[in-house]
Amino acid sequence: MLPSTWPCYSDEEIEKVSSILRSGKVNYWTGEEGRLFEREFAEYIGTRYAIAIANGSLALDLIIQALGISPGDEVIVSPRTFIASVGCIVSAGAIPVFADVDPDSQNITATTVRASLTAKTKAIICVHLAGWPCDMDEIMDIAKDKGLWVIEDCAQAHGATYKGRAVGSLGHVAAFSFCQDKIISTGGEGGMITTNDENLWDKIWSLKDHGKSYKAVFEQTHSPGFRWVHNSFGTNARMTEMQSAIGRIQLRRLSDWNRQRRSYAQAILSHCAKYSVLRAPQPGEEINHAYYKCYVFVVTEKIRADWNRNRIIQEVSH
Repeated sequence: MLPSTWPCYSDEEIEKVSSILRSGKVNYWTGEEGRLFEREFAEYIGTRYAIAIANGSLALDLIIQALGISPGDEVIVSPRTFIASVGCIVSAGAIPVFADVDPDSQNITATTVRASLTAKTKAIICVHLAGWPCDMDEIMDIAKDKGLWVIEDCAQAHGATYKGRAVGSLGHVAAFSFCQDKIISTGGEGGMITTNDENLWDKIWSLKDHGKSYKAVFEQTHSPGFRWVHNSFGTNARMTEMQSAIGRIQLRRLSDWNRQRRSYAQAILSHCAKYSVLRAPQPGEEINHAYYKCYVFVVTEKIRADWNRNRIIQEVSH
């Protein structure tokens, strides 16, 4: 059963976090929760790699940096999104190019992406808004033809699928957010990056941990103890052990939670579809919506002049 308030943490999460705090093993390098969360999340999404990050905004920043997006480059993105989807582009000195969105899904489409392409385009950020996946096959075809990177912004789409595949496994690389209001919420902040590209994984893993090399730390022979060795420069974008522990517990519940979300959303959409003044779009059979949000639109030419949002909600709630 979904809790009535969100976020909501069970005794299991609270007890696990308390146990970690008592142990003193609260950091990615002193505990094992972070690496276990990465492994389990990658398995759930269906990618080779996952990297636990302090938050979803940093995840996007690190992806842009790892892809070599630089000043003057253009990145196609949705205008219908949280600011971080665009902020990562601007922070790199690159230029966001806004593609129009579909009136039902509220996502960019292959048609609107194609209309936004220029010789300076380097990447496309596909925001799966509210949990409704973008039409990825056609967008990936464009990217392949033009030699572009495709970044999935899955901040609102945990557990959504497109043609049987999980979002986060469809593009070249993906960012998830575990902020406090997200479908998975790791204690206030948190994020994850997924990819099948070994080179990208290696770059991002290093960037999020002050330029350390995964292979140097975990695969090469060295003397016992922590290795103060940095192969390049980076930053500290690590997730804490407490966040990772919460994420692991909630990941096990995600499929059940999403089944309940879909059930509730279907009830809302079916009811709203009875009113000609409302438009309640639903995705096709190839899409499994995560329903972070459930959108119902007003047909403005049919609305009474003295009716506002609250009046509409009051009327359909009867």
